[in-house]
Parts: sequence; structure tokens; C-alpha cells
Amino acid sequence: MKHFLIVGFVFILFGCSSPGPMQKPQGPISTPAFEPIVLDMVKDGSGKILFKEYTTLYEDKDLKSWGVFFITEHGAYMANWHSSEYKYNLSYKLPIEKLSDISEQTVERDMWIDSDLLVLKDVTGKEVGFSLYGKNAARAVLQELSSQLK
Repeated sequence: MKHFLIVGFVFILFGCSSPGPMQKPQGPISTPAFEPIVLDMVKDGSGKILFKEYTTLYEDKDLKSWGVFFITEHGAYMANWHSSEYKYNLSYKLPIEKLSDISEQTVERDMWIDSDLLVLKDVTGKEVGFSLYGKNAARAVLQELSSQLK
């Protein structure tokens, strides 16, 4: 019985001390609060989030930042969560009408696993890559949105 009480106390102690969604680096991405928060931040006229994933952003095969990549009905974005301020700050914005190409690229590393990137190219020629598990889903959503503009 004593052993059971000790295990129960440890379980409660660690369970209560785990960070909530507002203290995690990705913020409240897995909560119902995510969609209204980011839609209010981007103000692009969208009514819903079509894709979202916590990931990394690359420019010229160099890792630049971590954040939440998400796609709305009108664009692709990345935002970084600041747990001290309880808000997302937008770090990447690409309106769908400025998307010129979607491709893939691999970042090869000597001392770590390679990263397969979904690369978005805008009309100015700037390319930004995202290391996404749901790369194919994100590509399909972006292609569908682009085809609706034509």
C-alpha cells in the first residue's frame, strides 16, 4: 500500500508540473483556441485553417527558425509562439496569389538526419523550405488553392 501511495504521489506531482499548451514552444496548436488566434492575427479573410504543423523553416538550405506552419484559404504562413506574451508572432507570409511554384528539396547533413523540404517559391523568386511530416497534404492544399485562382 505504501508503494502504491508513493507511485501515486509521484504521478500526480509530475502530471501537475507538465507544461500546458501555453508554455510549449508550439503554443496552443492542438487546442480549439489556435484557429481563432491565428486567423485574427493574419486577417486575410479566411474562415478556417486548412493545414497546420509545428516545423522548421529553411532559407538556402540553412535552418532559420522553428514555428507553426499553417495554410488558410488565402495563404501560407509561419508563426512563432512567445509563451511570455501568450501570442504568436508572424514570421512568414505568402498570399496564395503570390505563390509561383511548389517543389521539394533535401538538406543533407553529415552529423544528423537529412531533411526533406516542401519549398515554396514566390513571384519574386524567393524560396523558403519547410520540413513537414505532412508535406504531401500541404502540397495538395496549396495546389488546390492555386488552381482556384486560374
